[in-house]
Amino acid sequence: MASLQVKCCAADCGRTFRLVDGIPILINPERSIFSETDFESRAVTTFKAAGTLAEHIGRMLPSPSRDVGRKKNYRRLAAELQANEPRRRRVLIVGSGDGTASYLDVAEVEGATILETDVSLAGTAHIVCDASDLPFEDGSFDMVICQAVLEHVLEPQRCVDEMHRVLHAGGVVYATTPFMQQVHMGEFDFMRFTRSGHRWLFRRFVELDSGVATGPASVLVWSVEYFLLSWTSRLWLRRCIKAATRIALGWLTVLDLALANQLPAHDASGGFYFVGRRCEADAITAREMVGYYVGADAKK
Repeated sequence: MASLQVKCCAADCGRTFRLVDGIPILINPERSIFSETDFESRAVTTFKAAGTLAEHIGRMLPSPSRDVGRKKNYRRLAAELQANEPRRRRVLIVGSGDGTASYLDVAEVEGATILETDVSLAGTAHIVCDASDLPFEDGSFDMVICQAVLEHVLEPQRCVDEMHRVLHAGGVVYATTPFMQQVHMGEFDFMRFTRSGHRWLFRRFVELDSGVATGPASVLVWSVEYFLLSWTSRLWLRRCIKAATRIALGWLTVLDLALANQLPAHDASGGFYFVGRRCEADAITAREMVGYYVGADAKK
């Protein structure tokens, strides 16, 4: 059965949710830009699975961006999880995407349980839910991973607050969010953040680490690609442009491995990462935010 109505797990709430292809659709229609019918009708919500040969080939092309901190950050996350007692190794993925993410070392931690969520049926999500209303009890998880998601939500602060709520005391959050990146996912693209703006979103977390996720070289490749794409809306020609620019210029992103360590690069990077530990009160004040800036114009 493709769609089945099921009672909510809270016996006294009076609400029901639906299963579509065996996946619970836990959407709050009062706050989400999506509704249950979007999933019952298999509408495209943020992204779709590769279907045509051209789409499969497109996913095999070099990426126009490189996450230079990903491997290092996942090693750190794995160490944080490993330090927990076995029953405190519960990981929530907010925005699991199309299934290309591997979660690297985290998935190898003994006893780790990973729950993937998204607002699309096209990927690997175990549950469909909106980040602005996570359908979990307070303190349900010990780690939250949220990669390239906050630019696609209308209320990023509410989403971060929800991550804070579902984390157990001392739990760890890892997020990457773009700063200088062109529109992607079309109508589902809303926000961008500097490193400082990203920190303010996560002010109720003690910072363990932060920095450049994608650097200026990735911005350059994206910019050239989108400059050329600006001249046409023809699908076949846009695919040719993407293929040509990524094959010709994709190698430039290796420069981000060096640029990520240069403080001036923070002013021109494609996006930033944040690793933080949950705390009850704000870990940084509004006044302290001015001194948080580390770019080329930072006061010596």
